Amino acid sequence: MNAKLHAAAWAVGSTLITTLWVVSEWQDVGALESFGHEGEPGQWNPTLWALAVGGWGLFVGIKALGAYVRDRVRFHVAAWALGLVVLTPLWALIEWQDNGRFERFSRSSEPGSWEPWILYVLGGWALAIVLIALWEHRGGRPHTTSS
Repeated sequence: MNAKLHAAAWAVGSTLITTLWVVSEWQDVGALESFGHEGEPGQWNPTLWALAVGGWGLFVGIKALGAYVRDRVRFHVAAWALGLVVLTPLWALIEWQDNGRFERFSRSSEPGSWEPWILYVLGGWALAIVLIALWEHRGGRPHTTSS
């Protein structure tokens, strides 16, 4: 696929997701007055929309990278960087809505305590890239000693 087709897929998908979200929010809580998550009349929650558009953007972006980056390790590093750029703001939005402004990393649900799950996701993904790079460095097959 070429760049124009990937951009069109992203635009069409994002437009459809946004349209569905607007219709859903309008039917549930009425006309937009403010963004929030309490479910008050006129208060629209942007989290579901952001997750859907972000997920779609990540999917289309990784597919585009696959079409342009032929080296396996470089592809995975580029996909990880794209994931960092897309997932980190989504994580911040979710944590902000759940616990308010950031004060500390913590697993508790106290105000200001943000769960650092993004670090586990990105760290695990980075570890997988290191394993792929080591595999590729060894020639992509198990190393055996021949006698």
